[in-house]
Amino acid sequence: MKHRQRGITLSGLIYSCIIIGFIAVVAMKLFPLYNEKTKVTFALEKVASTAGSASRSKMELVKSIMRQFEVSDVDRWRTAEFAKLLKIERKKGSKTKTMSLDYEIRGPLFGELDVVLKYENSVPLDNSGT
Repeated sequence: MKHRQRGITLSGLIYSCIIIGFIAVVAMKLFPLYNEKTKVTFALEKVASTAGSASRSKMELVKSIMRQFEVSDVDRWRTAEFAKLLKIERKKGSKTKTMSLDYEIRGPLFGELDVVLKYENSVPLDNSGT
């Protein structure tokens, strides 16, 4: 009687482990960058959605965002550096203000190879407190 064999060969198992290991290492290197991006987005949206955020000064908004960064453990910037990156603009022809942030996050991948995450976000400020 012939028995039909099933399964994976040893070389197939080794190749599979190498591929899965490579994907896991890349994911572990990229996750902190993506996680920081989501924390920054959350902080911007939380501060922008507070009542009366449109009537607050730029430095008040920066300080509120920096407090959110302390809570969510984002330590990329000092207050003065972040104030240079944050832009508060009024849309033409309307009374609404927007808060925008544009920067790049760089992280090492392998050796001299870096990965760059470009961050661009614009959030409307809440006028309900004025």
